[in-house]
Amino acid sequence: MVIREAGLLFRGFNLVKKSYHKTTLGKIDSDLRSGLLTALLNFAETAFESDSIEYFEGGKFVTAFINDKISAEDSVEPELLISYVIMDKEKKIDKHITKIIKPMLIKLAIEFKNQNEMKNLSEVSQFSDFKKDIDAIFHSDSQNIDQKLEGLFY
Repeated sequence: MVIREAGLLFRGFNLVKKSYHKTTLGKIDSDLRSGLLTALLNFAETAFESDSIEYFEGGKFVTAFINDKISAEDSVEPELLISYVIMDKEKKIDKHITKIIKPMLIKLAIEFKNQNEMKNLSEVSQFSDFKKDIDAIFHSDSQNIDQKLEGLFY
């Protein structure tokens, strides 16, 4: 399994993301993609009357999610915080997401909330240092086989 990207969405925008490998040939507006991912997740949960959509599976990639809540400075009630990863599709994806990816996504949400609860979450530039935390959680699973072998011999 290779994780290509990991990040956090709030109000349809990317708060912070860490990209490890490209998933497209062209440039895609990250705000547009974040809004689409949020809308798809909200639609799927509403349409299927479930609050636990775990992933969307495509031809080559899988996007896995977990939902959490965070309190922002400008909000009375906690709002939806979505942790996500985009990874290569593989066999037995259900088991892999449940045992490996979901605990990492939960850890990502907890770390972010611990550092940023009750802050102004609309100023996303303040979260650039959080990429180090994302890297600490996902780095070993973001390497492809060549990178892992290179690390063993050099």
